[in-house]
Amino acid sequence: MAAATSSSGGVGPGADFLGFTPLSKCGKKSDPKRKRVNRNKKKNWKKHSDVRDVEEFMDDVRLQERTVGCLVSEKSDESLFFMDKGSTKGNKKGAKKITSKKQTKPLRIDLILQPDSRVPAPKDILAHQLPNAKKLKRKREREEKLEEKGVLPRTDRLLLEQQDKPSTRQKDEVNNNPSRGFYDLWADKNPLDAPLEGKDQWYLEQTKKGRVKRPERLNKKPSVLPAVEVAAPGASYNPTFESHQELLLKAHEVEVKKRKVDQRLNRKLKGPSKDKIATEETRLQELCEGLVEESDDERPPGDDVKPEEEKAISLPQGERKTERQRKKEKEAKVLMMRQAAERKEKLRQQGLYQLKSIQSALKSRQAELLRRKQLREERKKAQALQPRRLGRLK
Repeated sequence: MAAATSSSGGVGPGADFLGFTPLSKCGKKSDPKRKRVNRNKKKNWKKHSDVRDVEEFMDDVRLQERTVGCLVSEKSDESLFFMDKGSTKGNKKGAKKITSKKQTKPLRIDLILQPDSRVPAPKDILAHQLPNAKKLKRKREREEKLEEKGVLPRTDRLLLEQQDKPSTRQKDEVNNNPSRGFYDLWADKNPLDAPLEGKDQWYLEQTKKGRVKRPERLNKKPSVLPAVEVAAPGASYNPTFESHQELLLKAHEVEVKKRKVDQRLNRKLKGPSKDKIATEETRLQELCEGLVEESDDERPPGDDVKPEEEKAISLPQGERKTERQRKKEKEAKVLMMRQAAERKEKLRQQGLYQLKSIQSALKSRQAELLRRKQLREERKKAQALQPRRLGRLK
């Protein structure tokens, strides 16, 4: 038998051992401990407060506003109820007549597009407001008061003065006037510039009345070639015999020049003759040249060198020179310098007798430079006759 404990520590009715009741499930106690929450902080208000009843009430209010248009409790009884004045059995004929008429029902797509809520849309107050409305209202009232006194606003007064003021500007002559004067458009003097003659250049620049200076690049022709190339007379449909022969002669000269260029190129690129073609013997001789030592019989007659002199000339690399050898080298070096100075002085003296040859050399050099300059100018002129390159490619 299980004994129930009372709240005072003893066993009481309706309680089981360890505080469990018959209604408790999954090992949970009947009355759990209440969780303590600090309610003086704002973040715990919505988290630990039950607002379901408020949300249900607000949902019910919104539903009534959408379906009925307002709260049902605020509507009158006549709009909610109607008087039942008996059955409609005796009025069957009238009902038939009403139902027999063709009723126009709206389409379903139109019903989808219609608003399903009876709550009116909120008014956009900013759409009906004007910026600076109070200021404009005060201005309008002030203008009305001045108008009653007979005083016009400043803008109206300025317009009236401008209308009454005679215009000092000279009206331009109409272009469609047949009796107007004509002038040469490309002449040096323009009659339209007559009012600006004698005026200071600085005044014309500041007032922007003077004509814009023409750039220098526009005065130069971009190419020597004519704008339109006129065909030769011999290229017409029915040319004369002389003009046709002249055209044929020009075409013949062009072809002769092309053929000369081709012949010159073939002559330069032509291979060697049969006598100069390399054979196996000449190729082997070139490969062995310098590798085979010449014998005493093959040595040239002037190349007789004594072995003792060869030994004296060729010294070993690691052997140290003697005082006598250094002295001989120094004397040879001084002798070479003296000979070079004497040769230079001799050439300077001989230069006095070579003035004519030097002058002729200078003239030939100047003539060569002049020839090269003329050749460059001719190439430049020939290049000017060619079409211009518009991009990177030709």
